[in-house]
Amino acid sequence: MRTPLYDEHVLLHARIVDFHGWDLPVWYTGIVEEHMATRQGAGLFDISHMGELYVRGPGSVDFLERVLTITVADLKRSQAKYALLLNEQGGIIDDLLTYCIDPGSKYMLCVNASNAKNDLAWLQSQSSGQTTVEDRSPQTVMLALQGPRSADIIKHVLDVDLEKIRYFNFMEQDRAYGALMISRTGYTGSDGVEIFMPPEKAARLWRAFLDQGALPCGLGARDTLRLEMGYPLHGNDIDETTTPIEAGLSFAVDMHKPSFVGKPRLEDQLRTGVDRRLTGLIMIEKGIPREGFVCRRGEKTVGRITSGSISPMMRTGIALAYLDKETAPGDEVEVLIRSKPVKAKVVKPPFVAPAVHKRGT
Repeated sequence: MRTPLYDEHVLLHARIVDFHGWDLPVWYTGIVEEHMATRQGAGLFDISHMGELYVRGPGSVDFLERVLTITVADLKRSQAKYALLLNEQGGIIDDLLTYCIDPGSKYMLCVNASNAKNDLAWLQSQSSGQTTVEDRSPQTVMLALQGPRSADIIKHVLDVDLEKIRYFNFMEQDRAYGALMISRTGYTGSDGVEIFMPPEKAARLWRAFLDQGALPCGLGARDTLRLEMGYPLHGNDIDETTTPIEAGLSFAVDMHKPSFVGKPRLEDQLRTGVDRRLTGLIMIEKGIPREGFVCRRGEKTVGRITSGSISPMMRTGIALAYLDKETAPGDEVEVLIRSKPVKAKVVKPPFVAPAVHKRGT
């Protein structure tokens, strides 16, 4: 599959790869350059492979309260919130953003590309006659403009003052580029927005952002940026075999809700504790930690890396790993890299201080 911006990527000589069935740019000029542009200037990402599922109807709130881990009734118009879909065992089917478009009757779930079809099928199997779940992904382009210069670029191109949009809020605009939903969110830890729009004028908006100095960025930089923040990637760091308690995502779970799918399992874990937790590693000795590498303390295996790379900001190896409950921040472990033990320090992410916008009216 290809996004509506595929031809733009080809014109920019992007290195295209297959990502869960999508032909997407992994880099244009280089991962490090694109990463640093997003931290210091402005990076532009085509993330149209993400899924947009619309939940509508008078039963929307009750339905979403049952299938999501957050309290949906608290969401006001134009608010967004991070949430989880769990199975009955408390495993994470997906992590997503919930957008309140019309309180009580219309919401959008932005889900991971690789999970969109399964999420849709699962949600539809759970819905009642008072709720419909519709996949609007094919009709939606999603752009992410991230970095400290993003506000200036948005002001110049769209005449929108981002100071007026709170963090995890969005606004709707229908002008020169069609119907836009501009959300003060992102997956990079840098200031910026994510924009949802119809495909017809997406290439025009993409070029306008580039003309104002945004650098096109691919999946490679998107991955190193989120890793520096310690943001989990579904399929690597979280999946249906991991729970929010193990993954350090309890902030996205309202245990005060009367019920939701998976809650009994989480209650059991809170009562008895868990055997492992997702945490961070910074390499003390030279080496690149990668997914699947074993972590040891002495002769004992204490965990395994789920995501790892070199941090362009720190210029050293960093990783996320599930480590046993006896291993805590401040401890040292050894990562087996090509059978050689390489020292690393256990830390609590983020690895780099976030620079997101939390002001506004």
